Amino acid sequence: MMFWFAVLCLAGVAGFTMLVPVLRRGEKAQARHEYALEIFEDQLAEVDRDEQRGLISGPEAQAARTEIKRRMLSAGKTQADGGSAPQSAALLVIAAIVIPLAGAGLYTITGTPGMPSIPFAERGEEQNEAREINTLTSRLRQRLDEDPNGGEAEGWELLAVTYMRMNRYTDAAYAFEKLTQRDDATSGDFSRLAEALITAENGIVTPRAQAAVDRARALDPQNPAGTYYAAIALDQAGQTLDGRKLLLDRIAAASQLEPWMDVFLQQANRMGAGFGLDPVSLPPFASAVGAAPSVGPSAEDVEAAGELSEEDRSEFIRSMVTRLSDRLQDNPDDLDGWLQLARARLVLGETDLARDALIAAKRLSDALPEDDPKRQMVESGLEQLQ
Repeated sequence: MMFWFAVLCLAGVAGFTMLVPVLRRGEKAQARHEYALEIFEDQLAEVDRDEQRGLISGPEAQAARTEIKRRMLSAGKTQADGGSAPQSAALLVIAAIVIPLAGAGLYTITGTPGMPSIPFAERGEEQNEAREINTLTSRLRQRLDEDPNGGEAEGWELLAVTYMRMNRYTDAAYAFEKLTQRDDATSGDFSRLAEALITAENGIVTPRAQAAVDRARALDPQNPAGTYYAAIALDQAGQTLDGRKLLLDRIAAASQLEPWMDVFLQQANRMGAGFGLDPVSLPPFASAVGAAPSVGPSAEDVEAAGELSEEDRSEFIRSMVTRLSDRLQDNPDDLDGWLQLARARLVLGETDLARDALIAAKRLSDALPEDDPKRQMVESGLEQLQ
């Protein structure tokens, strides 16, 4: 209640502030007009006296009277034109009333008038906590920097993660870089370094971030974060379709649903939209692939793929899908394998082959109860591809 009372008071003050100058301007204009008329009347009387005393001739007196009367008419016309001031004042009155009411109405829709205020004491506690975190973080960084052995990996990781949560991305990149300089640095360390560097530059993949991405993918070609930022880099370099293909190929190579797939699909669809490509989505039967034999590479495959180019790596992923298809020809009773193949084919844009895989899966799912999730997934997938 106090909030709305304060709003009304502020609206009243704002309206009064807008109207006072206009009203005063109208009063001053009227006073100036009346004063000018008095001067003109005195001038006419002065001309009459000068004519009577013989100081000016009759024609001169008449010319002077004509000029003075012309000025009186001009002043009267100016005052008449100024008659729009009351109308302007009326418009300002309406604006002074309507604008605050409209603002209050908009705030009730988009604002949070019901949110309780935060007591000053609690704000003080938050500030003290923030200062304490900053102090502890500074101490941890100092201790790690001064460690002659380079500091513990766990300490640098904690420091980096803390900096990320504090939105201090440049400092986070410094800490992640310390991790990547160790002999046991992982692909995840490099991809997190890339994330910090890219975030610090408002989403721009700098050469330094690109180097971190490349290293992350060299250590693990299947690292989703490395693949994601590699696709973003391709998009920014003008190779948008290559970036889209990289994202979709990585989804197709997955052996089960993963949390990062939604983000991959969003980016892939954003990239494809600029070229008029239809959006891609995961079919509802995709969640059945968890128990399927992996389409992903073996340890030897991963090591070999690290030396491949982008084009060769994409072909490598497609070869793995083909490998699964060949295996299913020898083991046609693997329902999960057919579901996995159908999803991979669909993500790769091979709709007809995805439908063929679902038809093969339906032969097996028909033997399941009607309420079995896998049977429902197969039927839903076939309906989607009709």
